[in-house]
Amino acid sequence: MKNPQASVAIPHRVLPVRRLSRDTIDVTGDLLPAFDFVAVLLSAGLASWIYLHWITDDPALISIWHNGARAALAAAVLAPLLMCDRRYVALARNGRRIAAMNCYAFRFLVWVASVALLTRLSASMSTLPTGWLYLWLLLSLLSTGLLRLLMMWQLWRLERSGVLIETVAIVGAGPVADRLVRHLQTSTGNPICVVGIYDDRRARHQQFERGVDGTVAELIDLGTRHRLDWILITLPDAAEARVQQLVYRLKALSTPVGWCPAVFGAIGADRLDPSSATLLRLSAAPETARSLRQHAAAAADAVLPIWIPRLLAATFRAGRDARGGRAGRASPLPPPDCVLDDHDLASFTAVARDYGQRRYGYVVTPNADHLIRWYRQASFRALYRDAAFVLLDSRFVSHLVALTARRRLPVCTGSDLTAAVLSLVDADDSLVLVGGSAAQADALRQRYGLRRLAHHQPPMGFIHDPAAVEACLAFVEAHSPFRYCLLAVGSPQQEQIAQRLGHRAGVRGLALCIGASINFLTGQERRAPRWMQRLGLEWCYRLWRAPRRMAARYLVRGPQIFAVLWRCRLVLRRSTSVESTPERTR
Repeated sequence: MKNPQASVAIPHRVLPVRRLSRDTIDVTGDLLPAFDFVAVLLSAGLASWIYLHWITDDPALISIWHNGARAALAAAVLAPLLMCDRRYVALARNGRRIAAMNCYAFRFLVWVASVALLTRLSASMSTLPTGWLYLWLLLSLLSTGLLRLLMMWQLWRLERSGVLIETVAIVGAGPVADRLVRHLQTSTGNPICVVGIYDDRRARHQQFERGVDGTVAELIDLGTRHRLDWILITLPDAAEARVQQLVYRLKALSTPVGWCPAVFGAIGADRLDPSSATLLRLSAAPETARSLRQHAAAAADAVLPIWIPRLLAATFRAGRDARGGRAGRASPLPPPDCVLDDHDLASFTAVARDYGQRRYGYVVTPNADHLIRWYRQASFRALYRDAAFVLLDSRFVSHLVALTARRRLPVCTGSDLTAAVLSLVDADDSLVLVGGSAAQADALRQRYGLRRLAHHQPPMGFIHDPAAVEACLAFVEAHSPFRYCLLAVGSPQQEQIAQRLGHRAGVRGLALCIGASINFLTGQERRAPRWMQRLGLEWCYRLWRAPRRMAARYLVRGPQIFAVLWRCRLVLRRSTSVESTPERTR
């Protein structure tokens, strides 16, 4: 954000199509310590080569390679700690370039002073030629300084092209929305584009300063075509139930949702987590005094962003598990082999077509994240053990097994399977959809001509409410026998519901745990391009689309899949017909 006039409402038709998330800039800034470490080492090597080949050819100075390497390694370890400052990225993205370079210059001088102190204290470093030290420090200044200048120039170029404008949509017209728009338009910081105010109750809000630009459905349609950085809900505290319904509808966009029930000055936030959709409540609560531990954590995060040690720790744990646990400690017994059914999309589509309504069974489609959960949680393994079909959903895992074990695992993704199954149904077939919104259910009825689609939308976090769970089970049983029951309430909730349905005597038909597949079919969420799907890189696309929401899943938990595949076998279970499928416990 450089100036107040940058925060203006822009019509939908001129929203930039090509955009980058602001998180991309923050992650790049977080990687500066690693870049500085490499830059200092390379500068030392280049300084040694220049000094020995262009400045002097004295063979007695050949020890400069060994002593210089020790000095460079020690200084390179200090560089990320002393040279990097998280404020640099904040100053650069706010247009304060001179202040950003002053911040870097001060940090560089602190690092030079520490290197000079090491030179005084270390016997090996004190023998290095003074000319080499000056040359090394000069090259380090050029490499780290040019890196920051390049980053600042690229940031400026992207902002000039409009790629980094933060887009904000507001849900809920009224006085709070009017004041929020004025607040955004007069704030200084990242350039903000207020795309509009959206409210389904348009007729009630004509008297306010800002009119209503569209309905929530139109906002969702806009979000599928243009990336939104924030959606701010300006409904009062009394409308909490409506807020939860809105979050349920909006979570398909993978966009952070903020709730602003009142006009705020300083923003305090406490995080809620309603059924895998993050809702950030923005309030006028003043900032409370931080404890010594919180100050220490903030200082540590300023030196080394917390996501980097978490990623390293997850990688270390994965390697430790692959080696069989900590040294001197008996490793726990590994879980049994993970049994997968030998079906790809084409073969299982034939199975689903002929399954019938004489008995009950359910289908699970494990991806890499599910396999990690299967490995670590015995309760989750029980859900898979009771499933009639277990179909691999991850091409990444399939490619990894092909490279390491030279075995081919068939893949049947849940999204493709859902589309294939819906293409099989006739207009009068009985279907049940658990999860999704009423608008999504109507979209499926219109697209596939479904006249007997029964839809049940459980509340947020319903799996922890016995009454809500019983209502869901009773609804499915009341519409049994069905040809297919689509469970779209997220993992592991959908697997738990599927397992409990197996204990209801009146339930007949095939249930599919489909996750977010409904979002793809109704166009509320976009899948990766086909070539990325074939290469097993769909996770990269989802991380790029929603880095805030997906970073923990793919960068922290994701590397554990290597340890899981190292310690466990994926075994294919072959079945020749539907009749050979074993009955599951009721």
